[in-house]
Amino acid sequence: MNGYRRDIDGLRAVAVLPVVLFHAHVSGVSGGYVGVDVFFVISGFLITSIIQREISTGDFSILRFYERRARRILPALFAVIVGTLAASYFFFMPTEFEDAAKSAIATVLFVSNILFWSETGYFSPGIYSQPLLHTWSLAIEEQFYIFFPPLMMLLAWMRQGPRKVIAALTLLSFALSAGTTSMRPEMAYFLLPWRAWELGLGALIALSMSDIRLGRRMREGLSLFGLASILFAVVAFDETTNFPGYAALLPVAGAGLLLACGGHGDTISDRFLSMSPVVGIGLISYSLYLWHWPVIVFYQQITFDRPGLVGCVIVVVVSIILAWISWKYVEAPFRKSPAFGRVKNAAPTFSQGRIFGLSLAGIFAIAALPWGIVQGQGWPWRLPDEAVRLAAFTDDRHPQLRECTARFDGWRAPSDPCIFGASAGDPSIAIWGDSHAAALLPEVEAAAHRASLRVAYLSRSGCLPVENVERLDGRTGRCVEYGNGAMDYILDTPSLTTVIIVARYAMAADGYLLDYGLAERGFGPTIFEDATSGRWEEGQRFEQLMAKIDETVTRITAAGINVAVVYPIPEIGHKVPETLAKLSLQGRPVADFGLPRADFEARNHAIIERLDEITAKTGAMQIRPYQYLCDDLLCRTYEEGEALYYDDDHLSSAGAALLRHEFDRVMKAGQVAAQVMEGDGTL
Repeated sequence: MNGYRRDIDGLRAVAVLPVVLFHAHVSGVSGGYVGVDVFFVISGFLITSIIQREISTGDFSILRFYERRARRILPALFAVIVGTLAASYFFFMPTEFEDAAKSAIATVLFVSNILFWSETGYFSPGIYSQPLLHTWSLAIEEQFYIFFPPLMMLLAWMRQGPRKVIAALTLLSFALSAGTTSMRPEMAYFLLPWRAWELGLGALIALSMSDIRLGRRMREGLSLFGLASILFAVVAFDETTNFPGYAALLPVAGAGLLLACGGHGDTISDRFLSMSPVVGIGLISYSLYLWHWPVIVFYQQITFDRPGLVGCVIVVVVSIILAWISWKYVEAPFRKSPAFGRVKNAAPTFSQGRIFGLSLAGIFAIAALPWGIVQGQGWPWRLPDEAVRLAAFTDDRHPQLRECTARFDGWRAPSDPCIFGASAGDPSIAIWGDSHAAALLPEVEAAAHRASLRVAYLSRSGCLPVENVERLDGRTGRCVEYGNGAMDYILDTPSLTTVIIVARYAMAADGYLLDYGLAERGFGPTIFEDATSGRWEEGQRFEQLMAKIDETVTRITAAGINVAVVYPIPEIGHKVPETLAKLSLQGRPVADFGLPRADFEARNHAIIERLDEITAKTGAMQIRPYQYLCDDLLCRTYEEGEALYYDDDHLSSAGAALLRHEFDRVMKAGQVAAQVMEGDGTL
């Protein structure tokens, strides 16, 4: 590619605007995230065009290449990281500030995609407390450009044309993405091997431009099809789309067609992309991409909700203003004239050595500041004592939770559960469930101590207390193995008299909280599969869930073991300790914060009705947490100075303690059953 192409800056606008509008929750752009894929194609195209041109003239320098990358990427990135940490200082609680600091270190080292991939497990923080989450895409690009220029140099030294090698690597990456996205969606989304094909396609188009000979009509049709493909993906895709995988072909190929057919100025697409307002947005697209997500995150930190119509206008306008300022006064002054000749206020006074020196100093300084924040555990001294106290309820859970819960990244065999309660004897009570069972463990253990009983704790996060049902959405796994093993343990342990069943039923029936709150708004769909009958299809999940719960309760009670069913626990949708702390910090009342009872009923009414039927049929005991947490109008999150949840849907130890009477009742029933068994000589 020789010379400046206005249409490419226009294509940058087509890439960035859907991303901004999608993140601002503007209706009609549910697939706006595909703009990142368009950016990848553009990047691969432009960088390869420059490298190939300079290699062909014998003028390529690896140092000059990385100098250009530093000039292009680092100044605005440094500004955004510093601005984000400054805002986090005032708005974030200690754990959130510490998380933001960790992501700042990862961002400046261009490994944030790996960090965010590693934190997408069941206990991952919500995306709305991660103001640098969007930098994963920059990490992808820079990791790609660690390997790509040396590869091009090696192929040139070997006198080997690069197209075949790059085509093979691109196809390999696409095959990996297409073949494994459904099984490992977080890997496919965040990691380079699954994304490299998008940059590779741009590279292939750049290497083939001299061979592309198309008439105007053909270019007209192909470019319109390419633009339509991107726009279709923007409006038709959503968070349930299996992405990237095969679906990414649509926006990626669309961007490729526009690059291959553009630059002549004689097609509708070319003229549209070359319009001054579109090009203007394209020129500030990098800064706009960098600033928009922190703006949205901190808007929501203040309002505790997604932006409505007025909020959307505010975050978009503020993002564009910050982007223009960043482009004019941060990006442009560091660009060298030969590489960025069209930037009027570029300052060529920054030599290559000075650029490298400033870059290394900036990386060191920006990494050192958040390192201090991490070492200082989020600097709690900067906040009022009451805010710190409320925020600390994020740790108000059982101290052996991680050791004894079979988490996604660990394994505790159900045949060897942790035993709590009295100091000696075999367990007579078991609690079996997902992470909601883990949340109740402190009070269950306390009740067992009061009754001098022992409790077997059976829990795998994200896995239902049923047999033969697997999770396929990547948030956990080995559910069939754990569920079947837990049932075997229960039926094969003669000392057990009572089993407490706990589950987050609504999550299994309807998915994560996407309609209210912020904690799970960015989560993908939950996917369950019966090992015998296949995947739970939408529209049938509720019936399949309740049939499996019925099967569990029926099988255990048929074995002569009492069952206590814990009914749904209200899901608040916000990280409760942090939200209470921020309300306190802002001088707003904390006691009024909670979930409207009507929202709880709407999500759980059918579940409660079906559990009533199951318990009536089997004689199982009922434990209804919402009777202790909710009045007619509100499900509370705060009582007598204590946060009742440690996140958005798990009860804290203080919250679980509200069920003291219920668990004492279960333990008493267990004592009676044990006495009966002793009288019958079965023990």
